[in-house]
Amino acid sequence: MALMNNNAFRVVGIQIIIAIISATTAYFLDNPLAAKSVLWGAFASLANGLMLAWNIGERFDANRSPGTHLGAMYRSSIERYIVVMLLLVAGLRLLGLAPLYVVAGFVAGQVGFVAARLLMNGFEK
Repeated sequence: MALMNNNAFRVVGIQIIIAIISATTAYFLDNPLAAKSVLWGAFASLANGLMLAWNIGERFDANRSPGTHLGAMYRSSIERYIVVMLLLVAGLRLLGLAPLYVVAGFVAGQVGFVAARLLMNGFEK
């Protein structure tokens, strides 16, 4: 599949596992709203990871010039920032989720993303 390689699916899988564990923990420690909020934050983080994997797979071609790669990288960063911001704002404003738990879910998802990359590539690289 040209869209995403196998490593991208593994990273997403680890992020999903961390999201479920975090939401379950929030559910038992606090309440169902906390679990929904954590899950939404983790979903925003997962969307960020999926967009990154998709952009790397689709936009970065070896036959392009360095300037084209740089432009694609900037565009990808801006797109991901806007999507994550809109998801977080939608969770806070439209869905009325708990802000602290939304941010905690997002952070847990990002930690999962970084941890998965470190585990797959090794700590030396």
